[in-house]
Amino acid sequence: MKRALGKRYTRPARQRQNPRRLRIAGMTDGIMTLQMAEALDVTLRGALVAHQGMLEAQSPCFLQLETKGELLTIRCRVVNSRVISSGRDEDPRFESMMEFLAVNPPAEQALTILIQALGARGSREAGGP
Repeated sequence: MKRALGKRYTRPARQRQNPRRLRIAGMTDGIMTLQMAEALDVTLRGALVAHQGMLEAQSPCFLQLETKGELLTIRCRVVNSRVISSGRDEDPRFESMMEFLAVNPPAEQALTILIQALGARGSREAGGP
């Protein structure tokens, strides 16, 4: 996509409205992989995410959050990972619990925003304000 001179590229509104999307860089069969994930639950200590591609328990990984055009990386450890869906016609989906090992102040601020967004979405889905 081309951008006009002097104008800053902004993501389409649909992408900005889904703060649940993030990236995971983790070990799969001894190879570092980068994959998209969906945040299911997030605290300042860790996250539960859904993704494709098995991540080995106790392996190191990185969670990448995009906020205000910046990419923030948080060093993590995979606590556990399990299959949540699989079938002949679809790729297996996994659910993994990540423990944050080092969270710097900008990452903590981004996590707080993500936690608030997940909470607001949850209350709307449950019939809240």
